Amino acid sequence: MKRKSGSTREEIAAYDENIVLWDDCDEAIVGIGERCGQPSVAIYDNGKLIECFVRQGMTHEEAEEWVDFNIRCAWVGERTPIILHTEPEL
Repeated sequence: MKRKSGSTREEIAAYDENIVLWDDCDEAIVGIGERCGQPSVAIYDNGKLIECFVRQGMTHEEAEEWVDFNIRCAWVGERTPIILHTEPEL
């Protein structure tokens, strides 16, 4: 899927209108995940999610806590988005 600025939600909806997307986090979307026999899900970059909330006025620490508790720990059914860690903490 080719991404155009400002059209991510529309492109994903055109691909599959039932994919769950987090509000105000479009810049953190890195793609769509597919598994055999399972519905498609959005994939978000963890670091970019944190950056989204920092831009909205949170400190980095507040944003990390928000993402951890309100996004990473959220279950909204089988379409719950995947969080990708491109820079895993070792």
